Amino acid sequence: MTDWSQLSHAYGSAEDIPNLLDRIERDPSADWNDLWSALCHQGTVYSASFAALPWLTATAARDEGTRLSALYLVP
Repeated sequence: MTDWSQLSHAYGSAEDIPNLLDRIERDPSADWNDLWSALCHQGTVYSASFAALPWLTATAARDEGTRLSALYLVP
């Protein structure tokens, strides 16, 4: 299990990342901008970016509708 509080993203602590992932999990058509901005801000990646890779990979493999969105976030 990932301790997101020990990771960071573009805006600080990555404690909010699980909520962003859950939101997209519940609604694959949800806006990915908040997640994208936090994990890959202006092309920079963070510890949370790498921790999110398993989720991004699973999402890309499972859901054709969000496949590209997930793959764009892979650092």
